[in-house]
Amino acid sequence: MNSLKTIPGLGKNSILFIFGQTISRIGDMAQLVGLSMYVYKASGNNIFAVSLLYAVEALSMIIFGQIGGLLADKWERKRSLIILQVSQALLIALIPFAGRGVFLYLLFFVFTACTSISNIFQSAISGDVADTARYEKFQAVYSSLQSFSTITGPVIGAWLFSVFGTTALFVFNSLSFLICAATIYLLDIKETAGAEQNIADKAPSSQKGSSKTAFGETGKSSYMAQWKDGYRVALANSDLAAIVFSMPIIMLGVGILNSIFIGISADLWMFSDRQFGWLMGASGIGGLLGGLLYGSVHAKFSPKTFFYSGVAAKSLCLLFAAFTTNFFLVFVLFILNSIGFSIVVSTSRIFFIKNTSPLERGRVSGIAGSLASISMLCGSSLSGFFVTYGGYRVSIGIIVGFHILCALSFWIIGNKRILAGHGPFKGERK
Repeated sequence: MNSLKTIPGLGKNSILFIFGQTISRIGDMAQLVGLSMYVYKASGNNIFAVSLLYAVEALSMIIFGQIGGLLADKWERKRSLIILQVSQALLIALIPFAGRGVFLYLLFFVFTACTSISNIFQSAISGDVADTARYEKFQAVYSSLQSFSTITGPVIGAWLFSVFGTTALFVFNSLSFLICAATIYLLDIKETAGAEQNIADKAPSSQKGSSKTAFGETGKSSYMAQWKDGYRVALANSDLAAIVFSMPIIMLGVGILNSIFIGISADLWMFSDRQFGWLMGASGIGGLLGGLLYGSVHAKFSPKTFFYSGVAAKSLCLLFAAFTTNFFLVFVLFILNSIGFSIVVSTSRIFFIKNTSPLERGRVSGIAGSLASISMLCGSSLSGFFVTYGGYRVSIGIIVGFHILCALSFWIIGNKRILAGHGPFKGERK
């Protein structure tokens, strides 16, 4: 519990940011569980219909993730986030009126486009609301409360869906976005016009008329040049490159698991809808415990040790869960699985914040998010194929295989430095 005791010492901005994101996450998880159940039942228990939801979300994140990264380094982050949160509130409120056909998926695509851009802005601004020296504690609290949302959100979602129907889910999530927008409005941070303006302001007067900046081009440069600069920044640091280019491999497995999880619960384990909701809650419990664990012992071990341990724990738990149908055992295994994944995600965020400057954060976050989304889209797209021709247990084995490949690639890129020296900061970034 030491992580939660540190909340008052994080400062007003950190507390407001964490509170708003927690409320928004509760709404998201309530909606996600209810929407998955709604589509699964409305389509006659068709797992491909649920897979399409995740594919639409991943496709939107691929298209708009890197665009969001560029915008997060150019636009005023606080003001943009408020607009994005309000837009999401309005869009999600329209989904109950979209029917069950193509228009539902189109509206969901537009909603997830706003979500994709908003996620990048949130990732970029998180480094502005928390002091770098206290970022591990900030991340531990943030991760724990996000996981708490994953516990409560599915329970609320299942309850709203069963008692009040689908419309209540989306009204609830719409309100959560408005609350989040209000907390962002209250943040006491200095607005900037983005990376280029900051660079120009900080440059010596003798250089302010120069045609180049630290990123290679001036504010008149093309978006393509700035996009390439983001990749150069990621490649220039072996630890950052290891996270950016290995996490998409584990997200392949996440994409598969997200798409088939309700099918595994109903068809392999023979669990009820209520038990499915409890399993979603188990993931949140594990994430909460993982955040608390990381916050308590992060100084005792290296981030790389945490990363490998988290991947190993997640892999073993999934493997054991594939060969049991006992609800209590599966519940415990998914708690442990989520502890492992929480540690992996917390470690990756620490690597990200500590190896990027505020001027780079948007683009690198956009790149990492887009690559992860491409992987999730591939996983979602292939999930039905794996289940049809291999079954659920084979699919789980494939997921574990991607976990192992993720750990291997992290070691090769981070320790062997095979991508080092490809960026513009060669020899400057340690």
